Amino acid sequence: MKADKSVQSLGLPSNVGVGQVDAGQWAHASQLLSAAQSPGNDLAKGVEAFVPRNSSAVVGVVHDGTLWASLVVTADGSGCLAAVGTVDPDGLEPSVDLAGISSEAVAWVQGHYGRCSLGLFFDKPQAAAFLNASDKAAAIRAASTAGGLMLSPVPPALALALA
Repeated sequence: MKADKSVQSLGLPSNVGVGQVDAGQWAHASQLLSAAQSPGNDLAKGVEAFVPRNSSAVVGVVHDGTLWASLVVTADGSGCLAAVGTVDPDGLEPSVDLAGISSEAVAWVQGHYGRCSLGLFFDKPQAAAFLNASDKAAAIRAASTAGGLMLSPVPPALALALA
């Protein structure tokens, strides 16, 4: 699958670096973000608000028992979005449920990027609802209630925002 591997395809500023990218993961993430009603800069704002300095976070979408889309974001020493990439799905141990896939993806991020401070995984319908929601905290709670969310690890700032 051919994908535009520019940060502009995700609606991000041009100064954000691009790390390791799986074309399918990137294309699916771009597809979801471009279809969303929220602007792409929500991603940069979310990193600054919820990803601790010098750490990474992974956001994934699970569909049909596989990691369908992912973004790995890295915050620099000032807490700003510095780089974005994807998980390599071929580097994950086989799993078919949201909990297993999210656990494998977080372990992969830790092995390739160091400290993973946030893991946020949705099933595909809940991911679309989250991206289109004006109240992201309410969308996360709704996804959790519907069984379409796995959130681990959770940084303190996000735990407080969801309380």
